[in-house]
Amino acid sequence: MNGLIPLLILLPFVGGCVLLFTSLRGSEVVPTRRAGALIAGINFLLALLLTVVVWSRVSGVVVDTATLTHSVQATILYQPSWMLIQLSGGRQLHLALGADGLGVSMVLLTTFVTFAVLVSAMLAITKRYAEYAGWTLLAESGLLLVFLSMDLLTFYIGFELALLPLLALIGGWGEKHSPAAAKRFVLYTLAGSIPMVVALVAIVAKYTPTGTEPSVLLSVLSERAIAQLPTETASGQFWIFGLLVLGLGIKMALLPVHTWLPTTYNASHPTTAALLAAVVLKLGLFGFMRLALPLVPAACNEYGPSVLGTLGAIAVVYGALAALAQTDLKLLLAYSSLSHVGFITIGLFALNEEGVAGAAIQMFNHGVTTAAMFLLAGSLIARRGTSNLIKGAKGLASLYPKLAVLMVFFVIAGAGMPGLNNFVGETMTLTAMMNRNPYLTATAALGIVLGAWYGLRLVRDLLFGVLEKPKSMGEASLSGDLRSREWIPLTALAVVSLMIGVVPQIALSLVRSDAVRLSSIYTRIASEQTKTEANAFQPTSTDPSLVAVGEKL
Repeated sequence: MNGLIPLLILLPFVGGCVLLFTSLRGSEVVPTRRAGALIAGINFLLALLLTVVVWSRVSGVVVDTATLTHSVQATILYQPSWMLIQLSGGRQLHLALGADGLGVSMVLLTTFVTFAVLVSAMLAITKRYAEYAGWTLLAESGLLLVFLSMDLLTFYIGFELALLPLLALIGGWGEKHSPAAAKRFVLYTLAGSIPMVVALVAIVAKYTPTGTEPSVLLSVLSERAIAQLPTETASGQFWIFGLLVLGLGIKMALLPVHTWLPTTYNASHPTTAALLAAVVLKLGLFGFMRLALPLVPAACNEYGPSVLGTLGAIAVVYGALAALAQTDLKLLLAYSSLSHVGFITIGLFALNEEGVAGAAIQMFNHGVTTAAMFLLAGSLIARRGTSNLIKGAKGLASLYPKLAVLMVFFVIAGAGMPGLNNFVGETMTLTAMMNRNPYLTATAALGIVLGAWYGLRLVRDLLFGVLEKPKSMGEASLSGDLRSREWIPLTALAVVSLMIGVVPQIALSLVRSDAVRLSSIYTRIASEQTKTEANAFQPTSTDPSLVAVGEKL
């Protein structure tokens, strides 16, 4: 099974390179057009197999937090000899790939969304599809490298490797302002890369004791970080934590460095926006799980709930209010994504088992629903020629019943309808933060009400009412209701949404053991703080009168 891990990364990389080569030769024949979706489909099946293997190994596992040695532990580890780097002085640097519950859930989401995007794009992308599919597969390869990395170096390589394909996708197949949006996306990402790489170097330096070999393995670094907890202070990790927040925060559109998100999503092709919102937006959040929580725990415990928890609660409300004010469907979905990422941030920095597990599940859930909504937006734009809700016609349910049913389903799923996937994740994240800060929880809970408001208003204004002719029609490439290449991937996403909502234990059992490992670090910190506070009240004098009083108490 170890061979599945490199195959998952290499298959889309090689396939993407081949498709780009054929597109340069001007080949757009039918087999070439089908090749992109076929490669993505095979990779999804491989990811599904890996998920089943990991799930079978972690489901029902009881983690002994008393004997926990490190917080990052790969369920399946891939560490061949060629991933060993020889340094000067005979020193060695080990690299590793691996899969655990947290990582494999994102691998499954990435491959699933990529497959759905490329199937839908076969209708939506009418020019240079082979090139589009090639860049999409290369982006998938970089994303998978992040989620399967078990060391800092491969994590950073994957983190940056996806940038070039995304730049090509945004600038090459978007709206008229897409080149400017692509440049803005790159500038923001590069601005986050600098503090990111400085933070990673500082982590290696900090956790390399004198006389020991440096290591970039997450398991080794997290073990050393935990060993230093009794003497470590938040101020000693402050600068590393701050650099990670800046580097990872830009990727996840953390307030106030979120301004690239609306313009990029609006300028991108809807299928590209689906990939951006469903997967790329989660890179920063996943980075916090992989890097910040296990490697700078003292700083996360001190500053995470107060700073990032507050920013997450503000993002929930701000994103929902901004979505309410939009008249463009893609902008509405962009701000809706910003709002939902706030829920994930809240759960993650509740720093307990329920919060970490809820954040992991909600990352997957939001990816499913937002990918579906952007694909539906693309189908609607292809038929009406505009994403402007004011200029678009009302009463479209009578013209496109399949589209209407699926849109209503995913709108209520995104609003947190009980029995559907988002309800599980949002409930867990809010409950987790309630134990730490009820005021932030109450603030974020407003986002649920606002989310239902703008979602149901969208359904009312766009799908129902008396059918009206659009005030202004742009170019429409498709007519009639959804075709099979559109509704089949959307229906598959709907089935996943319903399955997680009805049987959430499937997803919970996949991520629970890793959530326990991460949260146990903060249970230890709280225990140490309690002991310190208790010792502070113990009498230090040996005066017999004080001893007698203590015995009476």
